[in-house]
Amino acid sequence: MKKKLILLLIMTFLFTGLFTLGNVDIQQASAAPTLQVTGVVNATVTASALNVRQGPSTQYPKVCLLYKGQQVKVFAKINDWYAIYEPVSGCVGVVSGQYIKIDWPAPSKTPQPPANSPAPTPSVPVQSPTPPPASPAPSVQPGPTGTVPSADVSAEEQQMLNLVNKARADAGLQPLQFDPQLQKVARLKAQDMVDKRYFSHQSPTYGSPFDMMRQFGISFRTAGENIAGNPSVEGAFNAWMKSEGHRKNILNGNFNYTGIGIVSSPTYGKIFVQMFIGR
Repeated sequence: MKKKLILLLIMTFLFTGLFTLGNVDIQQASAAPTLQVTGVVNATVTASALNVRQGPSTQYPKVCLLYKGQQVKVFAKINDWYAIYEPVSGCVGVVSGQYIKIDWPAPSKTPQPPANSPAPTPSVPVQSPTPPPASPAPSVQPGPTGTVPSADVSAEEQQMLNLVNKARADAGLQPLQFDPQLQKVARLKAQDMVDKRYFSHQSPTYGSPFDMMRQFGISFRTAGENIAGNPSVEGAFNAWMKSEGHRKNILNGNFNYTGIGIVSSPTYGKIFVQMFIGR
């Protein structure tokens, strides 16, 4: 219980300072850092002196200073940076991955049966004596990228997913699928940005994208978010693909589910929010 409380406080501290508001113009796009929960693992500082910062870049303020050989706890990866906790001083922050050595646990091996052991007996499924006749499934035509449109997805949201999945297919990646709950969250975030008149990954209502996902019961191993202000779907998608951070999210092979929210905006024409998760 104590360890869980410490981790919760650490995550709250990091996500509070992880996102900053960008300059607003008529067309704008921003990509949230990709967060991957690693679990608590040990690591050793390899640099002679290592700055611990509030966020995943050298632009963030310094929190404390660590030295070569110090032991830290790693609990999340943010792009190429790691969220750490130094238990002696209580220092919490983010460090570059090139200056620590992480003691990843060895993968567990699946036990093999002895060479002369008999083959396992297959289990017999339980069936009802008189199963009811199956109703024929309704005929649904897949979209141009192989995704099946959902009844609760707008034409523009489906258009954006088609563009994203075509880019993923061109890169040899599997298509993303709509997650119904993540779809609702992306729409809420887009509407919140319009209602509260801000353009940022950090919501004054819901916090960071990862905080918001957890508030709505969405589990993930890795997650990310792209936002844009643009008059058209094609314009927002092209802006994302021209930006390294946004393109990394779109072409991230660890993501397999998405939610897309598109809301009319008096400032930009439309606000776009695409949330990504990997399970």
